[in-house]
Amino acid sequence: MENPKRKINTPPKVNLAEYLTVSPNEPWLYTKTGKDFFDDDYHRIIEFYVLHSPCKNSSYTACTLEKLGWKNPWYSKKFRKVFDDIPGFNEGDSFRHHKSTNHFNEMWDDAGWGEFFSIEQKEFAVFIYSGESNPRMDLLHHIRNSFAHGRFAVKRKNKEYYIYFEDVTTINGVKGLVVNARICLKKSTMIRWLDVFEKKNDIAKELSSIYLNDKEIE
Repeated sequence: MENPKRKINTPPKVNLAEYLTVSPNEPWLYTKTGKDFFDDDYHRIIEFYVLHSPCKNSSYTACTLEKLGWKNPWYSKKFRKVFDDIPGFNEGDSFRHHKSTNHFNEMWDDAGWGEFFSIEQKEFAVFIYSGESNPRMDLLHHIRNSFAHGRFAVKRKNKEYYIYFEDVTTINGVKGLVVNARICLKKSTMIRWLDVFEKKNDIAKELSSIYLNDKEIE
């Protein structure tokens, strides 16, 4: 008696239109940065956002917001507003997040901003879910990855440094690197966020008195 034929499980087809792909060697990545950029503020940024990233599974010596004295800060509308107001984020415009892992291309097209590195003097964040507890921690996760993998570049405009971050990944069946985040932030924004996290400014001192309840993140 002949053995019945085995069923071969084939992977689902990938819809290439869902993804934005780029080269490992995009020209903008080789933009030269002046030595003045690499000052004490830069070292503070690297130490917190990369070496001791507050994101889970990012560092063996993570500096979480809880370690800095916060208790579930992202549950607070006031805390989220302070975070968003520093770069001037507006949900659905300069702040675009999707809970799935394959809607970046759609969000980027909807923004209508054109070539990533040609966008001038605008802070924004367009990104997808990265496994963190809320969208703003997803954002910090993508920033950490971009720094760690060297996929960022800097422009200086009107005495302000703008840092362009692009986080990418690989997906079976998709040729090239798949973009899952594009972010542009002022260097000063990252320092102001850090000053809030470390309770070094007046806004943070006001926020630190907040006792957060069990309300879900919106």
